[in-house]
Amino acid sequence: MATYKYGSGAVTAAKRVVVKDAFVQNAEVVAEVVQPAGTILNDVICRFIGNVTIGSADDVGFEIGTSSSGNQIAKNVDGFLDGGTTIAANSVFFLLKGNGGANSVTADAADTTNDHTAAAAAGGYTDVERTIYFTTITANQTVTGDNEIELNFLFTHLN
Repeated sequence: MATYKYGSGAVTAAKRVVVKDAFVQNAEVVAEVVQPAGTILNDVICRFIGNVTIGSADDVGFEIGTSSSGNQIAKNVDGFLDGGTTIAANSVFFLLKGNGGANSVTADAADTTNDHTAAAAAGGYTDVERTIYFTTITANQTVTGDNEIELNFLFTHLN
């Protein structure tokens, strides 16, 4: 027979990082945040503090990984601009879009494509403290504007 242990339950917390000069022509800019042990990365919210403009229509994106310039958790090379030139101040992007906790298995009550013969470990979960790397990817275009972003990493403490 199963036994039960009750606790306070999962708690969500955020860590905020402000990145100045976040976009550089034809280069990557890497920001770091420490992910606490026993948490899953639920989402990363990116707010543009001021306008960012690039010289000609092109792409601006990001990577989120467990190594510098890595994309083990997420990658979208045109996630901020896809053939555009300007990102307005106070634009807000939910970068994992409720990805179920950064690559966690999604389950529901119905028989669907979410059914798994073997569930894989969630890339966004860690049982030891680790560093998460957020990388901006900018096309070979001049960058002007305030060029500053605010990142909020949302972690759910599972144990």
